[in-house]
Amino acid sequence: MQMVNILKSLYERVEKLKLEGKKKNKINKALNRLIEEYSNIDIDTNNEIYKALIKKGKDVLKSTSTADIEGYIRYCEAAIYDFKGDLKPLNYLFRAFLITSILFMILAPQYFGPILPLIFILPIFLGIKGLKKRSATGLTLALSVLPMGLLTSVASIKNSILALGEGNKFYTELAQFYKISLSTAKGLFLAFFILSIVLAFTSIYTFVIGVKHNRMFV
Repeated sequence: MQMVNILKSLYERVEKLKLEGKKKNKINKALNRLIEEYSNIDIDTNNEIYKALIKKGKDVLKSTSTADIEGYIRYCEAAIYDFKGDLKPLNYLFRAFLITSILFMILAPQYFGPILPLIFILPIFLGIKGLKKRSATGLTLALSVLPMGLLTSVASIKNSILALGEGNKFYTELAQFYKISLSTAKGLFLAFFILSIVLAFTSIYTFVIGVKHNRMFV
């Protein structure tokens, strides 16, 4: 396969470059992994992504820039998901992050005020946009929101458990404050408690999927 030949040639070129030991080992390790993976993938040579990789690979072979080589490696790693038709992790990641963002915007104002969610509007928007484009920067922005999502869920769950210890007194005060019935207050409390648990789960799940499949992004 032409793709494998390009990767092997690139490996030989890296071997001749004067690079710091750890950096060279990292690049060669990535290239060896790609050579093995591409050797075991049946790819349609008329595929537009494949053609683009071949063309870019030939250009990179003429370059001595490690930035160009590392950039090409990222493209090759991401393309594997396309060639295998394995884009489900991207869909799972996008949906989980979207749910996390919505729940964070709903729950955070109760514990950290309205300013904090407003600060994260831009990272959330750029994260969603970046995930759609499979941008590494978009993934980084998305992951940066998750700690606050998890912190919000922990604060909400902790307060909910403390409130449960007060029994009907808490529900009565809640009903009086919002001027709603006792049953509605209990339902509202239960709904927010469940949302807090969901937020904790989606925050952790998004992080795990994002880290595990970070090679999908360029």
